[in-house]
Amino acid sequence: MAGSPNEDSEGSRITYVKGDLFACPQTDSLVHCISEDCRMGAGIAVLFKKKFGGVQELLNQRSDVVLIVCNGKMYPQ
Repeated sequence: MAGSPNEDSEGSRITYVKGDLFACPQTDSLVHCISEDCRMGAGIAVLFKKKFGGVQELLNQRSDVVLIVCNGKMYPQ
């Protein structure tokens, strides 16, 4: 994957990368917000659902608490 860094006047940097998102290093975290019903039926959500699963586990919790899933592990916020 090739990236091109862009730096703003405050020193923040965003790197645009073209390639397979799911081929990122294990040290990187992928995050995707989903709706309360956990449907994940369109767009990139479908790919997250297929790759990481865990949807039924989230539905079983029926929690109003936000959970962060990172590399297959869930962390409460």
